[in-house]
Amino acid sequence: MNKVHIEFRRLQTWLFSVPRLRAMVGANTLLGETLRVGLPELAREGVRWSLMSVRIEYPIAHLDDPLADHDDPIADAKQGILSRDGGHFEAAFSAGADAFADAAAALLHMELPGLRFRISVDGSERADARAELCTELPVFARCEWTGRGLASRTVRQGNEHAEVALEVFRRHEAARRAENGNASDLASLLIGCTKLSELQRPTTFEDIAGDGYLAVVHADGNAVGSAAGSNEAERGAFFHRNRMLLRRALQFAINQVCEGTETAPVLPLMLGGDDLLVVCRADLALPFVVSLCGELERLQLNSGNTFQLTLGCGVVFSKPTVPFNRLHEVAENLAGSAKRLFRGFEEHDRRSVADWAVYTTAWLDDTAELRRRDWVRGSGGDMRVLSSRPLRVVGDGLVSLEGLLQAAESLDSAPRSQLRYLVDQLARGKALSELAFAELTKPAADILRRAGVSELWTRSHGTGPYVTSLLDWVEVFEIGKLGRGGTKTRLSDEFETDDIESENVDVEL
Repeated sequence: MNKVHIEFRRLQTWLFSVPRLRAMVGANTLLGETLRVGLPELAREGVRWSLMSVRIEYPIAHLDDPLADHDDPIADAKQGILSRDGGHFEAAFSAGADAFADAAAALLHMELPGLRFRISVDGSERADARAELCTELPVFARCEWTGRGLASRTVRQGNEHAEVALEVFRRHEAARRAENGNASDLASLLIGCTKLSELQRPTTFEDIAGDGYLAVVHADGNAVGSAAGSNEAERGAFFHRNRMLLRRALQFAINQVCEGTETAPVLPLMLGGDDLLVVCRADLALPFVVSLCGELERLQLNSGNTFQLTLGCGVVFSKPTVPFNRLHEVAENLAGSAKRLFRGFEEHDRRSVADWAVYTTAWLDDTAELRRRDWVRGSGGDMRVLSSRPLRVVGDGLVSLEGLLQAAESLDSAPRSQLRYLVDQLARGKALSELAFAELTKPAADILRRAGVSELWTRSHGTGPYVTSLLDWVEVFEIGKLGRGGTKTRLSDEFETDDIESENVDVEL
């Protein structure tokens, strides 16, 4: 038996190379159809090669999986297909493995031009697609959307029409198939199982954002690689369970945020084994994360499994005109920040975690540098950090994202000017901020007290720096007003720098 393994490289760079929502959806559709349909069909041709049935005890399709008809590991293994998810394809051959590897490389070059990949046969590299130099003649018109490739076809989107490269045109047509429910990638298939299938699909990031801001949500499984198991059957069952749980939780979360809407407020761009990329209307992004992680936790209650799938989530909020590749980069970094918090948990107390950032500017500065500048004050025993992020997702009180969202509802009746003034004082010193806290009017003080805020600052881990949840709480409340009536919501933008303590302190994101 020979195994052919195909791994896609720098996948996200390729997916987001055309900075249009429809083109990104189309790229993911083309990738999913090639991975899940094109390569398996090529492997089953059986002219110059032969698949080999694998009798290892792979799991069967789960009845509660919304995509059970499309993910049956044991049925695939009996045909010789071992993996076709998460950016990997693997198949077992009794003969002709090298010939299939060559044919697969040709198929990928034709169907997914520009995508880098690596093909190996029994661990030995067979083909590796690298970047190629452009040999196009400069006298011909270039693609209007990317500036790369010849302008070969016309794309019409509303009142706009553009001359684009053939690759861009194929992405656009694939997006149309996805919108019409005729695509076979995982994200499109799952959308067909949710309320999104009944709603008008957005075609631009502005359509999703509406009159507010756009949110990009990146979620990835925590500690998945280290818990996968040692043998093939264990790994197959492990990864199948994880992707099934994520799909069920995602279906639930999408249906939750789609209640009462006419245009889709959320759209999955990528859906892998335990990772997810979603664009969402700003005011629904954090509730979406809470629904997703809460349902994932509920599905695993009393399951008896030693490994519980949890997510590290990063959410970035910005104007929809900011370059998407930068938004995605920041969302990934925020998910990494959340994962660092997860690694500090005790084994028995590991839960989903999240971090988020709000940008009101046209360019997104480095998040770690921004936080060092805006959130860290004082030094030594008087060091103060103006935020508690990252946080657990599910839980009560202001120490969790769910608790912040619940508490934010009470701010509708709060004197906002007093709360914003109090937030402004956080950076000016411990004594000044506590004085502003003590001078709050009774209505404002009562709202803070009901949320459990009896004192403004608490010591982190008993002996660490002083931290507060007030900025996080008010920012969560203000996110829904982003972009509406000129609301300036990243509260640290409004901190005045005169007469504020400033230390050169290195704080981890």
